[in-house]
Amino acid sequence: MESFLQSRAWEELQKALGRATRRTDDGTLLITMPLPLGMSYDYAPRGVVRYIQPPTSNAIFLRFEPPVPDTAEAREELMKAGFKRAPDVQPSETILIDLAKSEEELLRDMEHDTRYAIRAAGKRGVVVEFSESGKGKEEFAKFWELFEATNARHGLHAYEKRYYELVAALLGDAEAEIAIAELEGSAISAAIVVNHRSTAYYLYAASRAGYGKFNAPSLLLWEIIRRAKSKNCRTLDLWGISHTMKEWAGVTAFKKSFGGRAMKFVGTWDYVYQPLRYAAYRIASRFRKKNNGREVIYQFYRIGKWTAGGRK
Repeated sequence: MESFLQSRAWEELQKALGRATRRTDDGTLLITMPLPLGMSYDYAPRGVVRYIQPPTSNAIFLRFEPPVPDTAEAREELMKAGFKRAPDVQPSETILIDLAKSEEELLRDMEHDTRYAIRAAGKRGVVVEFSESGKGKEEFAKFWELFEATNARHGLHAYEKRYYELVAALLGDAEAEIAIAELEGSAISAAIVVNHRSTAYYLYAASRAGYGKFNAPSLLLWEIIRRAKSKNCRTLDLWGISHTMKEWAGVTAFKKSFGGRAMKFVGTWDYVYQPLRYAAYRIASRFRKKNNGREVIYQFYRIGKWTAGGRK
């Protein structure tokens, strides 16, 4: 199952962010991710690397996320090939909902409280609307207001606004749309959904504080499920859960309440081109959150530069 992260539309998004891209002989998308001091790494998001690619100029390592289940055999094969386990970029755990099932079957798979929340939201006046692909500027403004407030409320990390604007505007072989749940004309919950081939992805969601009794997120996700079915998608990927990170506990419980099948990928792996600089990168990454990130990374890259090829 090819991910939207390997689509032509996603490649164009990366170019719009100023990143260089290239395709391997078998079509896998590689993105050149910049690092301090003119260095970089090659990244194949949810891509298959069938053989080790020659690095782009100044690339320290190759990072990829094989779209295969997490098994001891898969991990052993990767380690034998010289890959090192790395922190996840994309979520390695998710929930997949089988859209081949009828609406009655899907509702039956949910927790009782979730079915109740969906019915209650409709009775309390919540309505859900969808933007047209690539034409949701007004809807994006509503989404962004909710998204910023949600991240601030929960202390969550977010990319710059430009990134989400580009995701919401995806067109071509991966198309985005924005779902908005409103109460009396006011947006109280929203999400960005991406459709690629036979899979829909529930990517980013947000809700307004103080409206919990209206259960808008539950109705919103149910209508996303119904819409994905109407577009002949076979799977809805809820894009990310975690059984280990406490800050994800609420999101994980919410997504699991919709039924579906838990899926765990083998995760993110690096193939190192420049060992000393890679070691400096990993050390700097560990310290980045606890210190002045830019300065710490700069200093460690200077160390890596000296040890790799003499002081410069």
